[in-house]
Amino acid sequence: MAVCIIYHSETGTTRTVAEQVAAAIDGDLVEVKDLAGYSKVGMYLKGAPRAAQGKKADIEPAVIDVSGYDTVVVGTPVWAGNPTPAINAAVAALAGIEGKSAVVFCTSRGGPRGTLERMKEMLADRGADVRGAVQLTTGDVKKPEAVEALVDLVRPLVKIGQ
Repeated sequence: MAVCIIYHSETGTTRTVAEQVAAAIDGDLVEVKDLAGYSKVGMYLKGAPRAAQGKKADIEPAVIDVSGYDTVVVGTPVWAGNPTPAINAAVAALAGIEGKSAVVFCTSRGGPRGTLERMKEMLADRGADVRGAVQLTTGDVKKPEAVEALVDLVRPLVKIGQ
C-alpha cells in the first residue's frame, strides 16, 4: 500500500473521515488509542488541558512503522485548539517518516485554531514533507464533497509514490 492513514478518534468523527479517505484511495488505517480511556467528560476536563500543554499520551500502538508507505495522512480531533495528546504521541512514535509525503487533517465543531499548524510543524520536525492540511467540521463530515477536498490532496501523492 502506498498510503497510511493514522488517526485518533474518541467520538467517531475523525474515524469516519479516515475511513472515507482510506476507501477512496485504498489506504491502510492505523487507529491510535489513548490508553487513558477518557470518558466524554474526561476528554474536556483532563484531555483538553493536556492537549493545550502539548503533552503526549501513552498510546497503542506504541510504535507506528511507516517505512513501507510513500504517503502518510494524520488526522486528529481538535482539543482546546490543539492536536490530541494521542496524536502528539503518534507523531513522536512514527518510524520511517523521514522523506515521506504527508497530509494532515483535523475535525472540530468550530475552527481549528493552531491545530493544523502544530501538526505540520511536528511532522516537518520529524523529516516529513507536509503537502497540505484540511479542517473539517462535524457538519462537513456528513457532506461527501467536503471529505473529497482531503482526498483530492492525497490522491496525487499516491501517483507520485507509485
